[in-house]
Amino acid sequence: MKKILTISDRSVIKEMLDDVEYGTLALCSNNKPYSLPLNFVELNNEIFFHGAKKGKKIDLIKDNSNASFSVVESISLLPSYFSSDKGNACPATQLYKSLIIEGNIQIVDDYDEKAQALQALMEKLQKEGQYIPLNDAMYKKAINATALFKLLPSETTCKFNLGQNFNEERYKRVSEHLIKRGTKKDVATLKLIDEYRK
Repeated sequence: MKKILTISDRSVIKEMLDDVEYGTLALCSNNKPYSLPLNFVELNNEIFFHGAKKGKKIDLIKDNSNASFSVVESISLLPSYFSSDKGNACPATQLYKSLIIEGNIQIVDDYDEKAQALQALMEKLQKEGQYIPLNDAMYKKAINATALFKLLPSETTCKFNLGQNFNEERYKRVSEHLIKRGTKKDVATLKLIDEYRK
């Protein structure tokens, strides 16, 4: 059976949320699901995202504020021959980090909270800066015209599949193939595999 590592360390979860640029928000109305990818930022243990003040998303949230938000960080796709020389497809696997947050969405009306969350989103997505901070009066009209939502988590599930189930033979073979393929991502993948085997 595949060993998946469940993560509860808040600092590890926070690091993942800070690194991943977008997630998928799942909403439901009248027993019909609706999901959409969007940029987000985690701030004070809440998930913030923005959008238009009119449209399907805001209508669904007003109808039913329960939501699920998922984030996946693809680490590396390992072809079957990385793990076995027998020619079968089964050893092919995807290494990943995944996070699911369930909770309740609130519409944020407070101007200062909106400005702070949008500033945090800018800092996340444009790390080099080179823009006037969002507490400047020049943004007042834009911020007032923007809808901001926050997801208040009630349950968070974080799981990593980073080769924890690899026996020594498979670990060595995968490591050799990652070194041989030698991309920047492969080097980072091997580092993660080694870190989570401990």
